[in-house]
Amino acid sequence: MVGYGFLVCLSVSLSGCGMLFGDEGVFRNRENDYLKADSLPPLVLPAGTNKEALTELYPIPPISAADFGYDATASEYEVPRPMPLSANMLQDNVKIQRVGENAWILVNAAPGELWPRIRNFLNTNALSVARADFKQGIIETDWLQFKTDSENQHKYRLQIDQGIQPETSEIHITHINVSGSTKPTAEPNWPAKSMNPEREKFLMDELAATLASDETQSGTSLLAQGIGSNASAKAALGMYKNEPVMTLKLDKTRTMATIAYAAKRDGFQLFESDSSSGLFYVFYQDPEDAKPGWFKRLLHIGLNPKPATTPYSLEKIAANILQGDAFESAPYSIRDDEKTLKDAPGYIFVVTGKPGDYLIRVRDPYGKRLKPREARELITKLRKNLI
Repeated sequence: MVGYGFLVCLSVSLSGCGMLFGDEGVFRNRENDYLKADSLPPLVLPAGTNKEALTELYPIPPISAADFGYDATASEYEVPRPMPLSANMLQDNVKIQRVGENAWILVNAAPGELWPRIRNFLNTNALSVARADFKQGIIETDWLQFKTDSENQHKYRLQIDQGIQPETSEIHITHINVSGSTKPTAEPNWPAKSMNPEREKFLMDELAATLASDETQSGTSLLAQGIGSNASAKAALGMYKNEPVMTLKLDKTRTMATIAYAAKRDGFQLFESDSSSGLFYVFYQDPEDAKPGWFKRLLHIGLNPKPATTPYSLEKIAANILQGDAFESAPYSIRDDEKTLKDAPGYIFVVTGKPGDYLIRVRDPYGKRLKPREARELITKLRKNLI
């Protein structure tokens, strides 16, 4: 009788939940109710009247195959989530980033906000400006001499660029020097790298420390707001052959380094990577899903979960992955049907292209395509942590 009573109570409670939260329940999901609204024909005005005064107040943009994450096979349209806040926005506002031999100052501020602060720094330190180009974001100092080096003339070039993340800026510094006690009259040919890395590091450290200490100073240069506006975004999300992708306008060293950095954060775990082939073998689990529930926390279970493992090396994954045209026209992933390297976990980030124009795709370990929604979410999370 006790068991029978329990079953009755359980069935009543389940049916009650359906009455409250089901498709026909009191608290049903109403997010798609707008699809049932009637569409009225546009208002027709008499000939000779001004039709421009009557336009759509809330025009709905058309959905096309070029939209990031577009899925032609989806049964219903899902509104994509907004771009997540950059991980850098939650950290220090000013920091010096280094990748290989390159270094730059990363600031969580738009270039238009940085321009007057940099000019103020140069003026305070008696570094006169010989050239300032708002459109290119370039500031060049005049020739100067250091007290410890009277036999050479020195000059700095500061390049302010849009950062990879929204509302961030990068400051790259280049140093050159020429022998002589008099200032050269000819315009210098700027090298790709500083002639004296120590001089570059000195100015970079001083500028970064000043920017970090005067964060309360406000002001924006209207002329400098257009810095980087005509250039392509360093990191952009889009579609390529009906597949969500990310493009990076960076050199090879930084491209591989920033992907490796992002592939270790925010739920990603990097198994192996090979920059020569552009392959990154990763595992992903949503950080919220990885947290133990209240029952496990009560019993102290799963508080220190072990990292994911894979029985397959990147060498085996790369040898089995689709190549060439088969990779470009790969079908959607059905992992249970794979016979070779059965039950391979994780995903593969594939980097193709050339310096300054790289394409990043995410596939299953066999090189097959993911569903657009899944690929879109993984690519978006990776982009969030780029540096």
